[in-house]
Amino acid sequence: MRKKKFYLPLVCVIVLFLMASVSIIVRPTSARMFDGEAYAIRGATVVTVTGAIIQKGVVVIRNGLIEAVGADIPIPGDARVIDATGMTVYPGFFDSYTNYGIRPAATPTPRPTGDDPMQAFIAQMTAPPSTVGLLPEVTVVEQLQVTETTFDQQRAAGITTALTAPRTGVFQGQSALINLGTDTAEKLILKAPFSLNIGFTSARGGYPGSLMGVFAFLRQSLLDAQHYREEWARYTKAPRGAQRPQVSKSLAALQPVINGEMPVIFNTSSVREIQRAIGFAEEFKLKYLIAGATQSYQIADYLKAKNATVLLSLSFPQRPQGLEDPEREALRVLRERAEAPKAAAALHKAGVRFAFSSGTLVRPQDYIANAARAIEAGLPKEEALKAMTIYPAQIFGLSEQLGSIEKGKIANLVIATGDIFTRDTRVRNVMIDGRLLDIRPPETQRQTGPLAGGRRGERGAVPGTETPGSAALAAGTWLLNTNSPSGPTASTLTLRQDGESLAGEISTPLGSVPINNGRIRGNELTFDFTLNIQGQQLPITAKGKIDGNAISGMMEVMGQSYDFSGTKKPNQQ
Repeated sequence: MRKKKFYLPLVCVIVLFLMASVSIIVRPTSARMFDGEAYAIRGATVVTVTGAIIQKGVVVIRNGLIEAVGADIPIPGDARVIDATGMTVYPGFFDSYTNYGIRPAATPTPRPTGDDPMQAFIAQMTAPPSTVGLLPEVTVVEQLQVTETTFDQQRAAGITTALTAPRTGVFQGQSALINLGTDTAEKLILKAPFSLNIGFTSARGGYPGSLMGVFAFLRQSLLDAQHYREEWARYTKAPRGAQRPQVSKSLAALQPVINGEMPVIFNTSSVREIQRAIGFAEEFKLKYLIAGATQSYQIADYLKAKNATVLLSLSFPQRPQGLEDPEREALRVLRERAEAPKAAAALHKAGVRFAFSSGTLVRPQDYIANAARAIEAGLPKEEALKAMTIYPAQIFGLSEQLGSIEKGKIANLVIATGDIFTRDTRVRNVMIDGRLLDIRPPETQRQTGPLAGGRRGERGAVPGTETPGSAALAAGTWLLNTNSPSGPTASTLTLRQDGESLAGEISTPLGSVPINNGRIRGNELTFDFTLNIQGQQLPITAKGKIDGNAISGMMEVMGQSYDFSGTKKPNQQ
């Protein structure tokens, strides 16, 4: 009996100690023990989207799936407990039309002639491969190049799933639905191909060169595809004595489209182009969606009558930088800029099915900010949330897997400090396929708090614990070369560093412009800048690494990515 008196309290102490150890925070040292198999998020406000909001709820995740969700459900003994008291948990957000993760292969083209450096720079930075935009067989799967840091910025905005496709040309390629995790590209794919994406502009000045030419090209392509189908049907039925039809990759790729098995996504924004796209789809009896559609508020009733589905861009028109006389802007331009945030409310009021997309937004964090602007412009908050969760899941045929917090669904979750549409709210962690990932916040301020991840990607570093001196010394002048399809382009990057915040200028053949959103963490830096080319704004984003006095990375320009490298000028260490 005396042994029991001492033995039982000792067992209790051990059990209590182990429970406390896993309930404080998720520590990187325990990642190897649990390997991400089971988690329990407790104490948060759980926004299920399809059901009631659960106060002080619990979400149990096992093997990448949601095992249970509720207010008073037991926590499994083997689960890594995440104390999210005071936080809000959402389903992972969709970006319903983007080009995340794509790095198109660059085909060398002749160097432009002439002595005008401005024209040479424009041609070098924007010259596409000659076949871009004309081949429906091109698939995004072949162009995905993903590393563990590729989607850092998207995850920091709570975006966990995206429909991604190239944006260049007429036949823009076959899209894929992917999770924005840290695995290899093949493991991130949810559905591929999902759609054939079509645009109404040629590949930057190539064939076809007008809107009329684009529709003539599309119409002839689908007519040829129909003829190809009939030829092969006749040959398959009676091959003896018949000449075998010639195989065409392009026409074969169009068969699921003309047979109604694969939808077409028309990437367009103006009223005229939206109406022409729908007319074209009806002519060939295509399944279709409209992406972009920034002027859709003008024809919301028409879209409802056509039973159209819209992937509405949250890339709202902006006032051009460096505009000398704002009062000279056309009234039409001013009106479109004012009305664009009202498009979602107009579509909702008309009963049009829609989901949000980032369109041409450069900064992923603007995706949530502009959704909040749509709420301010009249869209109910619950509809805004559905437009980036359950509605896209339904549209893409993934509603049994994603879009809400329900038992059996994939554990794509967002843990935020509060209401996601409130300006001060920050995404603290995301879960993708049941893996807890920590966040690299786009803002210069550091995150602090009780949550953390596991491995890199699941890095396990508690936000706010990095040492201030861990950032590489970025300040100074860097001589850069960017490798465009037609050769290197020289530029000079001047950086000023304040902790993790970067400011400065980049000098190109088009002149000097300030950099924006500069940030460095460790030896990795990101920034963006905008060039004014003949009155048009050309946004460019850059991501690179510093290694001593050397720098290398990627710049993304109009959907294409180019390597850059450079060195720091002497005497600037």
